[in-house]
Amino acid sequence: MAWAGAVAAWLPELLVLILAAVAIAACDRAPADRRLRVAAIALLSGFAIVATVWQQRSAAARISRLTEAVHSAALTKQVEALESEIDKLRQRERGRTISSDAAAKLADYLRPFGPHQVVVSCMPDDIEAYRYATELVNVLKSANWDARGPEATTIFGDIKSMGINVYDGRAGHSDTTKILLTGLTKFGIPYQSRVPPSEALPDNQTVELFIGAKPSPPTAPGSLGVAR
Repeated sequence: MAWAGAVAAWLPELLVLILAAVAIAACDRAPADRRLRVAAIALLSGFAIVATVWQQRSAAARISRLTEAVHSAALTKQVEALESEIDKLRQRERGRTISSDAAAKLADYLRPFGPHQVVVSCMPDDIEAYRYATELVNVLKSANWDARGPEATTIFGDIKSMGINVYDGRAGHSDTTKILLTGLTKFGIPYQSRVPPSEALPDNQTVELFIGAKPSPPTAPGSLGVAR
């Protein structure tokens, strides 16, 4: 209870006062120098009370500082945990992109080889994949390639991959695929060569670049290999 705590806090001072009162009462039996003794006892009692109060307040201050330090450490851990979660969310929401430098260099590299034909497609209802596919189309068109799309398709299945999925009706042996993969490798744009389903490509000359959904959890950029 609150009153019990208050009594406990002032117990040392009460004991000092009781001892002082007992000492003063004892002085009544010895009249000589009684005033001097009473003054000395009162002075010592005051010093004792002041010392006790100071000691209690000092202890309370130390406890308060320790409590604040514990709370601060716990708060720091909570903040660090929240920052980690926020960073994970940002990584998850950050869209794939081809840097402006890589895009310009890839276009310059592909341009001299003439207008090769490719189809760019992506997962339907996936805005992030569509945007990345659109970037790829723009790069190919700036290289004067015949790039169609992006088209939405499910013919390749539910592929989750950070890189560009390259499908070649000639099992990767077409000139278009060889030139394109060399450029992607040269400028560090991740891709994966895949075998197309038999019904996926209309003829063996078609090269399709498919953008699948991002994997979850997101793959760290440094762990993306460039297939060769």
